Amino acid sequence: MSESPPPLAGVRILDLSRLLPGGACTRLLADLGAEIIKVERPEVGDDVRHEHPMLADGVSAVHQFLDAGKRSVALDLKDPADVAVALDLAARCDAVLESFRPGVAARLGIGPEEVAARNPAAVYVSLTGYGQDGPRAPAAGHDLDYCAYAGALSTVGTPDGTPAMSGVLTADMTGGTLAATAILAGIVRARTSGVGGHVDVALQEAAHWALALPTAQHLVDGSGWEPGRGMLNGALPCYRLYRCGDDLYLAVAALEKRFWARLVELLDRDDVVERRADPAVGEELAALFVTRPRAEWLALLEDEDTCVAPVNTLAEAVADPHLTARQVLVDVAGDGWEQRQPGCPVRFRDQQVSRQPAPGLGADDAWARALAAEEG
Repeated sequence: MSESPPPLAGVRILDLSRLLPGGACTRLLADLGAEIIKVERPEVGDDVRHEHPMLADGVSAVHQFLDAGKRSVALDLKDPADVAVALDLAARCDAVLESFRPGVAARLGIGPEEVAARNPAAVYVSLTGYGQDGPRAPAAGHDLDYCAYAGALSTVGTPDGTPAMSGVLTADMTGGTLAATAILAGIVRARTSGVGGHVDVALQEAAHWALALPTAQHLVDGSGWEPGRGMLNGALPCYRLYRCGDDLYLAVAALEKRFWARLVELLDRDDVVERRADPAVGEELAALFVTRPRAEWLALLEDEDTCVAPVNTLAEAVADPHLTARQVLVDVAGDGWEQRQPGCPVRFRDQQVSRQPAPGLGADDAWARALAAEEG
């Protein structure tokens, strides 16, 4: 059976965004077959081009991951002539993504109204920190700020109330995924109504979305999910982290009764099968797990229906045999370098995703200007 075309073949997106959230959005859409025209500042480009580590001769690994297979067009959006080119490109695209602070794109002359005047069916997505309105809308921020405002940082840390920073960029990656969802939803609507519309995606609200379960519970009973006290962040013996005898950790997620029953059976602790929510049981299991190294516990528990997993380092995670079997990581090669990258997490089983290296800054300028000049 021949391979099917990519699901987003024929979809073209003009990406005016910078940095991680917008880059992650169009990274996902590019993997699914969309043509991404990335607009960058002349001579400088997107800041991700300069992020370490470097693969070779100043080639950024971050840039290669985010921008592999996209097109690069260098335009100065403070120059009316270049804005006119960007608007001509928008007229030939299904969607436009931007990440300026509210009002900036309109002042530059490439806001939602200007794009709609040229292409009413274009979906215009504004991906910003705090949204298009509200008292915080003009403020600068990054993932840590959005997660702090959203309450996400109050759920991680130590039970004494000391918050912790996470290496998971919750707002940025969730926001990028929501922006991709908005683009696809808008394209579906535009193909039936002819109207793309302006979509407002805020990264603080993306963090709220990732925190939806504890927030929904708080709105009912006032609970706070402080570290070690929430249903899924340490309060339950059946759902917490346990230190082993070699100072490595296990993640125990035996939330349902059948998984908990199997776990305590294998631990020879059938006496606590009805006490999976009793904090005292958590301390008893903590004293048990610390008596043996993690590998021994995994040999006993990992292949059983116990929902027990190792707390892997990144080195262990990328070497996970399961991910290797599923070919989760993809290889990209350029001039004098090779890189292994996270692959697309959305899999159409009849399509094999491959990536080409990211383009040089302005590599598609001539192509883009020819496209912009086309009639029709």
